[in-house]
Amino acid sequence: MKNIYAALLFTTLVSCGGSQSSNAPSSVASANASSVAVSSSAAVSSTSAVSSSSALSSIPAQSANSSSGCGSAAQLATGLQALIIDGVERSYWIEMPANYDRNITYPVVIGLHWRGGSASEIYGWNGFFGLKDKYNGNAIFLAPQGLDAGWANTGDRDIRFLRNMITEVQQSVCTDTKKVFATGFSFGGMMSNAIGCQMGDVVRAIAPMAGSLWSGCADSSHKVAALFIHAKDDGVVPYSAGEEARNIFLTRNACSTSTEPLGSNGCVEYQGCASDKPVVWCGTETGGHWYPGFSAQESKDFFDRFN
Repeated sequence: MKNIYAALLFTTLVSCGGSQSSNAPSSVASANASSVAVSSSAAVSSTSAVSSSSALSSIPAQSANSSSGCGSAAQLATGLQALIIDGVERSYWIEMPANYDRNITYPVVIGLHWRGGSASEIYGWNGFFGLKDKYNGNAIFLAPQGLDAGWANTGDRDIRFLRNMITEVQQSVCTDTKKVFATGFSFGGMMSNAIGCQMGDVVRAIAPMAGSLWSGCADSSHKVAALFIHAKDDGVVPYSAGEEARNIFLTRNACSTSTEPLGSNGCVEYQGCASDKPVVWCGTETGGHWYPGFSAQESKDFFDRFN
């Protein structure tokens, strides 16, 4: 079934590409329209977010949620990392805080690229969908690279990769094991949904943008909090596909159909969800196949709710 979904995605992107917002960089527009990888090494930035001492002091020190990498010298540094999964070399970029402290439990934010995009773009000019600036150096960011230009997740190969990536990071640097978050756009949004369906034991919340269930949605007893962002005029991943994904999490989290407005960007939060597992829907009237400017702040505010 996942291979069928991946084929549908490829057909849809080829036939419907070009409907993205004019706000999207030309490299992204090209990738969505023609499914051609557009990564450029020139797009990669090595600049690290600089955090202030006052901001760092607001992060709690080691706790019961401290990963095994706390208290020791960091075994990973900002840059490209590699893992062998199922006999295949996989890679991810890690962005460490400029003023990293081995005794501070940092949240982990995973940014997943679109079809034809790359991890280096998320790490570089994209700034993890704008979230890097919002955290002001007080988080560890991961940008994994998909296979075959995206996240088909054939046979759960990408789930295994991401699990191993998270484990390696938690063993190598100091993180908060209860604050692992995932977000992504288009194919990255689909993989965010797959993570939410299957990896609630290690990921606390997801924020898919223009996503669907086309990367799969395995059964699991573990639940995650979820915030969805989708434009009604998305011509690549239909609005209804985003609603289908949302409805899976509404059912899993035992939410009612009642909603209450949340924030100032038209988002609504479903009521009656399982304890500490909220579901939020941000459906925009326009925007095409891209994510809105408010997405970083809404995602950051949502992630900040979880301790």
